Amino acid sequence: MSGVSSLNVPEALKERIERAARERKENPSSLIASALDLLLEAEDLQVEEARRRLASRVGKTIRNEPVMSWLDTWGVGREVPPPECE
Repeated sequence: MSGVSSLNVPEALKERIERAARERKENPSSLIASALDLLLEAEDLQVEEARRRLASRVGKTIRNEPVMSWLDTWGVGREVPPPECE
C-alpha cells in the first residue's frame, strides 16, 4: 500500500531516522512504517484496555459523601483507601 509520499520532520529527527535505518540496513521509509505500526498497535491496546475498564464500571457509582470523606484524608498523613463502587 502506498499513500503518504512525504513526511515533514525536524532535521534532528530526520538524521536519527537515517542513522537508525543505516544501522539496521533498511530504508528510512520501512523504518518509519515499522515504528508507526508499533505506535498505533500500542495505542490500540491502550484504547481497548480503557474501554474494557470503563465497561466494567458501567452502572456502578459512589455516593458523594464517602468520596468527600476520602478526599479529606489526602495530604494530612492519614490517607485512607478510596471508597468502593456500589
